[in-house]
Amino acid sequence: MGKKRSSEDVDESKTHAKKGKVSETAEFNGTVFKAMLKEPTKAMKGLDTFITTAKKLPCPDLYDVVEGYIKISMECSEIFKLLEGDKQMESEMMLIFQSLEMILLRTASDLSHFSMVGFTIVKKAVSSYMKLIQTSLHSENHRFVRHCLSFLSAMVSQGADTAREVFSHFHFTKGLSALAKRKDKMGRPDVRMAYTQFALSFLVSGDNVTIGQLLEMKDFLPDILSSGLKEDRISTVNLILSTLQTKVGPNLVVSVTFQGNE
Repeated sequence: MGKKRSSEDVDESKTHAKKGKVSETAEFNGTVFKAMLKEPTKAMKGLDTFITTAKKLPCPDLYDVVEGYIKISMECSEIFKLLEGDKQMESEMMLIFQSLEMILLRTASDLSHFSMVGFTIVKKAVSSYMKLIQTSLHSENHRFVRHCLSFLSAMVSQGADTAREVFSHFHFTKGLSALAKRKDKMGRPDVRMAYTQFALSFLVSGDNVTIGQLLEMKDFLPDILSSGLKEDRISTVNLILSTLQTKVGPNLVVSVTFQGNE
């Protein structure tokens, strides 16, 4: 029969295990993340860890890897560099777009003092990768399309300037109306919801000129309002109506809804 471990041994092993976990988390900081992005064999693992950690932030018990990274790489050039070269796999692009989205969500909220980082990301994405992002919206991979739309919404949410930037470079083609019909039958987050949030982001963050141009389009908001609003969750319907009423006004809400039902 094996020798029974003393309580001191058990406590010591628990302490070591706890220390190991803490040091493992502490090791992933901005500098380590930046270094991982430069190594082809570690880049995707770095992005995955970054996204997982960023979703928990801000948190007083966790090192802020988002802030740590943008402090030493204000143009996020290491992340954008991963989009260069040969054709990317959708799984890789999804991690890249998600990582940039995580940064943008923070620069639009509690890290607003880094707003210039957010603006730089949007300028780079719009000038160099908008065609890639738009092409990605036609993918059959629902999850990938959702993340592309979430990335676009995060770009718009930086403020009136970025909303105008995205609006002027995004090609609102008729083919995009299909996104408003891509619903998940099980009620999980779907492409339609992400597309709706993208549309509403212009109303929330755009200035009067951008909002005016958005409302003049017959194949964007009206498509969303006429292609499944009855099947949307109550929370989604409320979000759409409250945003329209707040940002557009009751009279124009009726007008937009009417256009959507023509």
